Amino acid sequence: MRIMITTKHLFLAAVFSCLILTGCTGKTPGPAPQKLFQLTGGVTADGIQAGDGAEEFRRAYADYEILVSTSGEDIPQEAMPIGRIPYDKNIVTMIANFFIDGRPMSPQDICGEEQIEPEDLFDLLSSEEYLRGHEVLYRYLVFYWENGTIQRIASEELNYNETYEVPSSW
Repeated sequence: MRIMITTKHLFLAAVFSCLILTGCTGKTPGPAPQKLFQLTGGVTADGIQAGDGAEEFRRAYADYEILVSTSGEDIPQEAMPIGRIPYDKNIVTMIANFFIDGRPMSPQDICGEEQIEPEDLFDLLSSEEYLRGHEVLYRYLVFYWENGTIQRIASEELNYNETYEVPSSW
């Protein structure tokens, strides 16, 4: 099974997560630090690697929002509490967040700081005006699962300043 994660999927996942958590009053996971997205020799900064299972994953990532895709179809990922993820299925889990000028920020943080609604987030982050004054990166750590075991891990980033072709020197 191969699930393709596109820029559209990543953005939809971020916005979907923001919408879900906007109305929550409980403790929400904080944005992941830069070091979380480092992958060396197939091992994450928290020591997780292919062959590890749900227990190791829960211990390492309980403090972060987890996005889950349970289908290979073109649907956005769903934010799920780490204890409710169906690890025994063939799924993809992802930890992701934005870095604005090097600072880790959740979609909720950006919406609050910029005083915008979640549905306006994409317009803000892809606008020439915003990108002229800010470096915007979207980093994500992706875990591919089969039958309760991590099969593969990828760490990637999307540079909005390059994607939307706005020179950082403006």
